[in-house]
Amino acid sequence: MISHSIREIAESDANWIVEACQDKEILFWTTVPRPYKLQHAQGFIRGEFPEYNIWVIEDKESKPVGIISIHGIDEAGNAELGYFVAPWGRGQSATKDAISLVEDYAKRDPKIKFLQACIADSNIASQKAVESAGLIKAESASKKVPAGDQKTGSTFFRKAV
Repeated sequence: MISHSIREIAESDANWIVEACQDKEILFWTTVPRPYKLQHAQGFIRGEFPEYNIWVIEDKESKPVGIISIHGIDEAGNAELGYFVAPWGRGQSATKDAISLVEDYAKRDPKIKFLQACIADSNIASQKAVESAGLIKAESASKKVPAGDQKTGSTFFRKAV
């Protein structure tokens, strides 16, 4: 049963995004700017960091708990997911629910054949989250991804839509 919802991002989301992006886990595993400031959130919302689509993940009380986006879609139809869940939303299946809801969207977009996430090999929590949403380990990725101040190996997790 899905207990979260997703909605389009709005200007009013800037403050909570800034608060979330102070979290050490988000800073460790993602490419968000460091330090993360209000102008970064406002630019993200305005599309200055191009994404195919961005949604806010909300809990059952409509409180924002995270972001999920499709960074882009490659020529094979892989829609690359990006996401984070704020500390106050963790442990409640927010990522799993959000991926399921994005999958519903993807089924209506003829460009999308697969949902894909590129996850650091050492990010076990994120791997478990996407696996719970039905993505399976596909192959090693050629790109390096953040792991704190380092870049590390990564793996694609994928699901046909």
